[in-house]
Amino acid sequence: MNTRHTVTRMTTADASRTPRRRPGRPRGSGGADTRERILAAAATLFAETGYRGTSMVAVAEAAGLSQTGLLHHFPSKELLLAGVLQRRDEQDRAALDLGHEPRGWEVLDQLVALVDHNTRREPFVRLFTAMAGEAIDAEHPGHAWLGEHHRYATALVAAGLRQAEADGTCLPDAPLEHIARVTVAVMDGLQIQWLMDPEGVDMAGDFAAFVSTVRERWGTEPRDEA
Repeated sequence: MNTRHTVTRMTTADASRTPRRRPGRPRGSGGADTRERILAAAATLFAETGYRGTSMVAVAEAAGLSQTGLLHHFPSKELLLAGVLQRRDEQDRAALDLGHEPRGWEVLDQLVALVDHNTRREPFVRLFTAMAGEAIDAEHPGHAWLGEHHRYATALVAAGLRQAEADGTCLPDAPLEHIARVTVAVMDGLQIQWLMDPEGVDMAGDFAAFVSTVRERWGTEPRDEA
């Protein structure tokens, strides 16, 4: 048996069956690209028809995959939802990134910037609102995420206000937890109103006005408008 010729034939045949990577494409990027395509498709469908109204078949079709291909990346619908929500939170954190740790009232200024940013990403806002509406149900797989989202957002605002109090820029009798909860509630409520009437509701302007009102009532120094 001619081993050299046999190995040559096997190698040639194997090579013909191996898909070529596109020039300049990093090795291993295909899986990441596919995963991102799936998450983007799922996010759009969840925002439009809700988690319960979206099938894995619909996600696979929207992502240009077979259902088997989809299940390779996300073996269950619950894991797909977890991936979509994690992606949403990562995008939120990226939008909030100032390059440094915000302190005091700057935390609320950061949220003002986030709300303004959200006016340019309507699908993102629609996804959150749709998921929040469904996830109130304790049996919904996103229920724990929604609770953690509100706890985190409230704690973030309260921590900023405590820093402002420590720095002497917030009145010592300010109801910090109450302000924090109301701030998060205003953000969520304005998103719903804006989605219902994007032309009539100035989500960014209304939230900025709310934060200014809070600071005028509980702050101890005039706001720098420069």
